[in-house]
Amino acid sequence: MQFKLLALIPALVATATATIEVAFSGYYVADCVSPSIEAANVISGACGPNNGLPLKSFSASIESGSCDDGTSPVLKMYTASGCTDASLYGSYEITSTTQCFEIDATFLSNEVVCE
Repeated sequence: MQFKLLALIPALVATATATIEVAFSGYYVADCVSPSIEAANVISGACGPNNGLPLKSFSASIESGSCDDGTSPVLKMYTASGCTDASLYGSYEITSTTQCFEIDATFLSNEVVCE
C-alpha cells in the first residue's frame, strides 16, 4: 500500500499548477482608446487564436492565477497561428494592473507562459 501512495504524490503535484487567466483587449488606435475591437481571455497552457485585425495598441491584465516563485506571467503575441518562435512579435510581462502596450501589428495567436 505504501508504494501505491508514493506513486500518487508526483501525479497530484503535477496537477496542482495554477492556471493563469489574462484579460486582453485590442484597439485600432494608440493609447488603448475605447472602444476595443477585440477582447478575449487568454488562458495559460493553450495557444489561443486572435482575430487577425490590425492593432495599434492592446491592454492586458491578470484576471486570476499566478506563477510559481521566481517566474512571472508573460503574454506572448504571434503574427501567425500556432504560437511558434518564428512568428513571435513580442513578449509582455503582465500584472494584475491593466497595462497598455503600443504596437503596430496583426496578431493571429497568443499564449500566456511563466518565465
